Amino acid sequence: MFDIFPISSLERVFMDLPFEAKPLHKATMLKNEYYSFQFAYKLSHMAPATNIPVQLEVTHDFGDSLIVKFVDYVPCDLAIYDNATEPLEHPWPGLFPDILRPMPKQLWAFKKNYRSVWITINGKNIESGTYTITATISSGDTKKSTSFELTVLDKELPRYDFKCTNWFYTDCLCNYYNIEFNSEEYWRITEEFAKEAARHGVNMLLTPIFTPPLDTRVGGERRTIQLVDVYKNGDNYTFNFDKLARWVNMCKRANIEYYEISHLFTQWGCKHAPKIMGYDNGEYKKLFGWETDAHGSEYRSFLSQLIPELVKVLKKLGIADKCYFHVSDEPNLSMLEDYKSSAMFLKEQLKGFKMFDALSSIEFYKEGLVTCPIPSLDHLGPFLEEDIEELWTYYCCGQVTVSNRFLAFPSSRNRLLGLILFKYDIKGFLQWGLNFYNSWLSIEEINPFTNSTGGGWVPGGDTFVLYPNDDGKPLSSIRFEVFREALQDMRALKALSEKKGKDKVLEIINNSIKGKLSYKTTDIKAEELIGIRERVNMEL
Repeated sequence: MFDIFPISSLERVFMDLPFEAKPLHKATMLKNEYYSFQFAYKLSHMAPATNIPVQLEVTHDFGDSLIVKFVDYVPCDLAIYDNATEPLEHPWPGLFPDILRPMPKQLWAFKKNYRSVWITINGKNIESGTYTITATISSGDTKKSTSFELTVLDKELPRYDFKCTNWFYTDCLCNYYNIEFNSEEYWRITEEFAKEAARHGVNMLLTPIFTPPLDTRVGGERRTIQLVDVYKNGDNYTFNFDKLARWVNMCKRANIEYYEISHLFTQWGCKHAPKIMGYDNGEYKKLFGWETDAHGSEYRSFLSQLIPELVKVLKKLGIADKCYFHVSDEPNLSMLEDYKSSAMFLKEQLKGFKMFDALSSIEFYKEGLVTCPIPSLDHLGPFLEEDIEELWTYYCCGQVTVSNRFLAFPSSRNRLLGLILFKYDIKGFLQWGLNFYNSWLSIEEINPFTNSTGGGWVPGGDTFVLYPNDDGKPLSSIRFEVFREALQDMRALKALSEKKGKDKVLEIINNSIKGKLSYKTTDIKAEELIGIRERVNMEL
């Protein structure tokens, strides 16, 4: 009556595609990492009904270290741009398996399509050994079971100084939950999302000292999220950093280690100031914004007064050496002079601090304007030719010819990132959408459960990897779970390279995939990635 078997985390169960996933009955993991797989189930073709209510029980010996989630679907009206390269798993609009929900009170099994539940084991407090996880699906007296064997190896995944940020927008949380900035509910929900991000490898958080000037139409505004209070008296300014201190304490509780100070100039051009609210002789008003010349004396005077006080506070909070500063997001060569003027001004103010931005022209680095350039993955080549001490990379909506985590891409193309980060010794990774629940240029809000494309603006999956649950806690996604696996792969590969040399590890990788691995590689199969990781585990 039932079909049920375990499959890997890299398989996705669609409603409108043939189900061709191969069973995966055993695997290994290291002691302090996360391991995920799925149980797929359906009514067999012999079943008399089209759909029936069922129970699904998962038995194991992991205690609270094992969590079962239900795989739910999100609609997508723009799967991918026309210039995307293969492989694509679902290149047309539809329903995509992505949301990981708590198990519902009632499950249904269908004859015409599989569904799945997602199993995650946190190896932090588990003793080494071999464990069996059994899933039993039943209806009345009819039931069927299947099992998965997981061996926890007596080896821990080492920690490395790799930095990862996915931009965190607490204005989107305020909008979705209808809460006020700086309310107790704001701080509770913000911390829940920060903790979930940290559990997936994010260890740096976008820190909004002022409302980040990101994805906002010219002349438009996003909801004010400002951690620094400003007081203006004539040409002089004073500041209160209490909210920033609370943010830092929240980050420390959430296991966030690094802080990226939000951009001090507008996106795509560096011509204006971010929206900065403050008290001007007691009146709360906008002090700077789109009407502000970024290079004018008034804003420069403000920054010259702000930055020394901010630096004192960062040092007092003990995080000065953990802070990175942004100038302006994604400048191109036509903006070089404006960017140069702003960056050189900040460099003089921020001696000893690292400055970084997402940009794809090598000239910005050669001009000495950024300490840690962050080129997009498809523009990585010229940066690899330079002797850059701390090279990062990023991807977003435009990177459709390389590794990415779009809904249309197979999960293997998401997890592939770990191999690339290892090969090129990349020191940090940025993605712009942890929880962006707005449309293009933030003209309106969207519901992430019904809209995965920013209102039809970007390919599905680009704008967020966390969904906002009703209780103020985030729901993870298949894509975020697989992204974490990519980061874990990178750490395992680094550990093995320290033991046997990088050439040996690259040999293992290149012997397991078609062609030689590069940052342009996309066509890699799930079983190849799983095989590489199993081989690395055994070598460790």
